[in-house]
Amino acid sequence: MTIKDQVLLLLESHRGEFFSGQEIADRLSVTRASIWKAVKGLVKDGYAIEAVNNKGYILQKAPDVLSAAFIEQQLKERGIHLTVQVEKKVDSTNNVLKQYVAGGEKRDMVLLAEEQSAGRGRRGRSFYSPEGTGLYLSLLLHPDVGPEEGTMLTTLTAVAAAKAVEGIIGESVQIKWVNDVWLRGKKISGILTEGSASLEEGKLEYVVVGIGINLYEPAGGFPEEIREVAGAVFTHDISQENLRNRLSVEFLSHFMAYYQAFPARDYLEEYRRRSFVVGKRVRIITPGGKPQKTEDKGVSDREYAEVLGIDDACHLKVRYDDGTIEFLSSGEISIKME
Repeated sequence: MTIKDQVLLLLESHRGEFFSGQEIADRLSVTRASIWKAVKGLVKDGYAIEAVNNKGYILQKAPDVLSAAFIEQQLKERGIHLTVQVEKKVDSTNNVLKQYVAGGEKRDMVLLAEEQSAGRGRRGRSFYSPEGTGLYLSLLLHPDVGPEEGTMLTTLTAVAAAKAVEGIIGESVQIKWVNDVWLRGKKISGILTEGSASLEEGKLEYVVVGIGINLYEPAGGFPEEIREVAGAVFTHDISQENLRNRLSVEFLSHFMAYYQAFPARDYLEEYRRRSFVVGKRVRIITPGGKPQKTEDKGVSDREYAEVLGIDDACHLKVRYDDGTIEFLSSGEISIKME
């Protein structure tokens, strides 16, 4: 941890208190000159630090800038020990962690980025990830489970994200099967889970769980192709102090609480409670983007269905117009609300 990180943690954890340069230097066992340099660096990063003669330094306001030191420290205080890394810009946080795996990385860790140039979603879709508007992070994990069980990490992640956002803003957050988090009738988050399994052992070697959350509406709005469905937690002109760090801590706290009990499915009832598709009529779409068809003679095309529920494997239980009941896997189809 750098001296700048240590100074930030000290001032952040003692809001409203003044610390002289000498007092900080003594606490950190460094020189006053290094403290002055660290404070200058924090001010340059956007932290409002006031210096008052005979009193010292006080943190007045923190910008919405990611801090690995802050997140890691807050998690430790909650009993969660996780390596945290922050990057200014990456192509995709999932991609970077998979490169780490190829380089021999064995630790569980989380990577956060201020911006993604090639953020990815399910089915090869892109995820719009401009600087300063969202929270983009991926977790590298090594669960002792098989590939089928590993798919439930997506469900777990959706619940953790919904609870975290709800805890920050105090509004009800919902989930659209299987992994989209919705607020005020708009999609604010998407999740992509990837991994590798050992064919010999039948277990996962690693899993990368990536999530993007739209926190601020981009200036000028979202791109036209996603404008009708994409939403954000806040409009772009509402500045929230230290929001992404606070939301990261809340999300990771909820996630790790469930993950430490994994493969137990303590999150499943919470997932069902937040789902807004049960009882609704939906249109079923194949991965190619076309309605589902059947070649059975005498059976109508199964394009529309009523959602009856979600089973313990997170399959969608539906009833088609011809009365047939089926359990659908997210790997096979997606749905559109009617």
